[in-house]
Amino acid sequence: MEFPFLERARWVTDKYILVMLGVFPLFVGFHGYNRVTASKFWFCTAATCLWAAAVLVLLAGGLIAGERYRLDVRPAHIAVGVFLAVGGLSACLSEYGVAQTLLGSNRYDGYLTTVMYCVIFFGVSQLGRPRRRYAWALGLSAGICSAIAILQLLGLDPFWFYPDGTNYYDKYIAYNGAFLGTIGNVGQLAAFLTLPAGFLPVYAALSKRRADRLLFVPAAMTLAVLALMDLDAGVVAVIGCALIAVPVVIQNRRTSRIAGCVSGGLACAGLGALYFWPGTSGTLYEMSQVLHGHLSDEFGSRRGEIWKQSWQFFRQKPWLGGGPGTTSLRFDIRWYSDVRQQTVVVTNTHNVYLGYLVNTGILGLLPYLAAIGCSMITWFKRRHRGALYPALGAAFVCCLIQDFFGLGLVLTAPMLWVVWGLLETQEDADVQKGE
Repeated sequence: MEFPFLERARWVTDKYILVMLGVFPLFVGFHGYNRVTASKFWFCTAATCLWAAAVLVLLAGGLIAGERYRLDVRPAHIAVGVFLAVGGLSACLSEYGVAQTLLGSNRYDGYLTTVMYCVIFFGVSQLGRPRRRYAWALGLSAGICSAIAILQLLGLDPFWFYPDGTNYYDKYIAYNGAFLGTIGNVGQLAAFLTLPAGFLPVYAALSKRRADRLLFVPAAMTLAVLALMDLDAGVVAVIGCALIAVPVVIQNRRTSRIAGCVSGGLACAGLGALYFWPGTSGTLYEMSQVLHGHLSDEFGSRRGEIWKQSWQFFRQKPWLGGGPGTTSLRFDIRWYSDVRQQTVVVTNTHNVYLGYLVNTGILGLLPYLAAIGCSMITWFKRRHRGALYPALGAAFVCCLIQDFFGLGLVLTAPMLWVVWGLLETQEDADVQKGE
């Protein structure tokens, strides 16, 4: 039986995914870095609302015309549904009020944004199909973004993103913050680049099409930017992703086992080297001290202090948290930087998982982690199906590792939910169509 309205809904979803992977990362707005968060938020909101409205109209038309649909409900869908419901309950019961929790106290991180993420996940997973064109859309946006970042690292400003007369190296002096590429905040740029850094090499290596080998070029550019931008989170995510993903996606069972043993050995050797690290300063020293159980307030650009206070927030409201988007209302961390000549105010937990724990409590974090676990199982089951499913899983893993140090903002989070949705799509009878 044909379902013309359903096929049109899938066509619209296909174009939405292309926009979110190929256009959204490159859209900065019309005011440079000055309003980049607001620009990306409204771009994502407009695109998602238009897509969702079009899909609903088409599916309603199909039902009127006699089409009958069947939802593909997986464990990850149930877990995300519970996560969304708990977030709504937390927003309603928050002492800060529903108006504050719906929109978020700052950075557009309220409950409505969470609803948008879940709509993306449910819509893409039900109507989307992994397609080769998505790899090229992501490769194109990652390549252009990385090229701009490389020029900026050379001291140039080809698109006038910085304030007049400044460049990247005026960060924290002429302007507040550090910005690169078409994402803005360097931490958020790392969060975006981990997506193509995990996806593109795996896809290019496994694809049967010779032309797809060209995707190694934007993959190399993303890795170069991650290495040059002096930010450890992205590098750690790529290394962790390689240790996990390479043994999983190798199809030869014997080679996969050997790669797994090598990865396990490298991971153990790395932890041992960190534990006995002889240095007295720097990132490696701080990581070594953490392994010894010493978490100073100064570690990780003061992440130690931020995480300690975040943990105290959790202990105050352990079950439902303080409400979505209320983190900035609770932090009282601020310090004056002699180097930056500015007062730094903390508004984020600097750890996506800790952020959910603080905002929605243990009842919100557990279903989120359960959904991740379910999707990891799905990836493992599909790890040898073509090139797209293995690559989607690698990108997902890379982003999850980076999220341990990330902000989870609307600058990059929607793309993670798109990839997550694609990872949970129904399998095509002919997977080659998706390659």
